[in-house]
Amino acid sequence: MEHLLMRLPSLDKIPPIPPLPEGYLLREYRPEDLSALADMMQLAFEDREWTPTTFSERLIDAQDVKKTYVIEFAGRPVATASARIMPDEFPDSGYLHWVAVHPDHRGKGLGTAVSIAVLHEFLRLGCKDVVLETQDERLSAIKIYKDLGFEGVHKHHSHSLRWAMIAELLASANL
Repeated sequence: MEHLLMRLPSLDKIPPIPPLPEGYLLREYRPEDLSALADMMQLAFEDREWTPTTFSERLIDAQDVKKTYVIEFAGRPVATASARIMPDEFPDSGYLHWVAVHPDHRGKGLGTAVSIAVLHEFLRLGCKDVVLETQDERLSAIKIYKDLGFEGVHKHHSHSLRWAMIAELLASANL
């Protein structure tokens, strides 16, 4: 199924990065994070294809990824998000890329914090707005994005129904 597109129409009202729970630290990616981040991505997305090589190719060595943020706990990465720039597809826009939180650390605001860090990077880079792609079943992530001001984009005839179903699920979910 085609991914859903969301857009944050302006970077004018980005909130400050919220304080993290005790023991958590937000920082930029370091090379020694690679293996632990690949492991975390396998768990976060239930996808065994994430390896250190895959993570490096998609995020660290990718020319369009400008910065990757990490939240660590006890010296290990437990959340990540990247700032991606795709001028041919999304001119003047930042692309919030691969937001992930380790399942054992969800519900602590880490996805929000790491996403906001990336939004501040886009502001620094001079982007006018921000886009992201997601999947229908990622309700917790979609709620975070909506809370940050992202709006669903209807780029395909199926999207109106899909966004309506997501709104209904979000209204009835305890997220």
